[in-house]
Amino acid sequence: MGISILSIVCIVLIGLSLLSGRFFPGTYIENVDVSLLKREEAQELFSQKRQDAYHLVIIDKNGHQEELYGKDIQLRYDSDFSHIPKPDSFYLLFSLGKKQNYDLEGSLHYDEAALDAFITKYLEKHDSDEEARAAFLTAYIPGKGYAVGDEQWSGKIDRDKFRTMLIQAISEGSSRIDLREGDFYQKPEAKTEELKPVAEEKNKSLQALLRYNFSGETVELTPDRYHQWLENGEFNKKALKDYVKELKALTDTAGKERAFHTEDGRVLLLKGKYGFSLSVKKEEAALLTNLKSNEAVSREAEYDTVATGRGASDLGNTYVEVDIAKQKMFYVENGEIKLSSDCVTGNVSRNNGTPDGIYPLTYKTKNATLKGEDYETKVSYWMPFNRGIGFHDAWWRNRFGGNIYLRGGSHGCVNLPPQIAKDLYQFVYQGMPIICHH
Repeated sequence: MGISILSIVCIVLIGLSLLSGRFFPGTYIENVDVSLLKREEAQELFSQKRQDAYHLVIIDKNGHQEELYGKDIQLRYDSDFSHIPKPDSFYLLFSLGKKQNYDLEGSLHYDEAALDAFITKYLEKHDSDEEARAAFLTAYIPGKGYAVGDEQWSGKIDRDKFRTMLIQAISEGSSRIDLREGDFYQKPEAKTEELKPVAEEKNKSLQALLRYNFSGETVELTPDRYHQWLENGEFNKKALKDYVKELKALTDTAGKERAFHTEDGRVLLLKGKYGFSLSVKKEEAALLTNLKSNEAVSREAEYDTVATGRGASDLGNTYVEVDIAKQKMFYVENGEIKLSSDCVTGNVSRNNGTPDGIYPLTYKTKNATLKGEDYETKVSYWMPFNRGIGFHDAWWRNRFGGNIYLRGGSHGCVNLPPQIAKDLYQFVYQGMPIICHH
């Protein structure tokens, strides 16, 4: 027996009664199944989902990030379900078993006091009293040169503009605000591009690099040191000279005490002008030329005198030894005595004694005239080593050695037999160590 019309009506009425205030089975909103949910339940569901989902990242001028969540401002969403059909008898008959998806409509709201509280807290943390500062040319930076210092925005954030931007971001559902992209901070006058060529030009004048070679040890002069010597495009000569003097004090060996092993086996400590003596005048001129060339240069320093090397044994093994007490001269080559002779040194009784010390041979020449207050003497071979003191032939003497020097000695020179002077002349060279001792 079929179902009567009355029975169907009764079923519909019972269904409508059960669905009152609820969504039909198969109803979806934004792909969320709300079948049989009360509308106020759906309202709470979607409001909570919007609050939980909202997340805004705020970036300040220094790149620091702060986050604003929906719960911080009591974010809520008032859903509008008016576009979704309500249960009625006609719709019930034709919607059973069907799925229908709807868009969510409504309006977003937040608590104004909570938003203002967040803004206040944010500004307390990210606001500062820093003033805007334009880009600037830095002082010289060691290892880098001159640079352009970054401009600095003020630390004050415009509260009204910040609040307006937050409200807009919340309304639009934005997930990010970068305060560097708006007018939230006071910005200085733009000078970076104007200063870049100035820094480049200053750095171009600091390309010189000088490497001194001190017998294997390197001393570098870099822009880190000499940049401060530049004044209006010119090098301060006093500063340059002071550096050369400093270099001389650091590297000179002339005048320092040395241990010397005598021909008869003794060890004596002697001083003298022998050794490296940097020439301040010549080095100052060479250095200025190098700096003006603005190029990298490797070289040795300019010297007045040099030694055979550096270190404890800078005398080497080729030299001339004068034993004043024994009145002997020895020419030593590669550690072996190649020439020896008696000699006559300075007259002790007249305070013209030949001084002890180690000296470099100044030069050598033939056919010289030696002059003093009370003498003028021509010699065939002249080899000075200590100002006016040197080796020469004493053709007027017929005896050498012994105690002649005590009362009949020279004015300070080392007198040699003519043939010995000639032979010695062939061996010696400028700068050779000459050692005089008792």
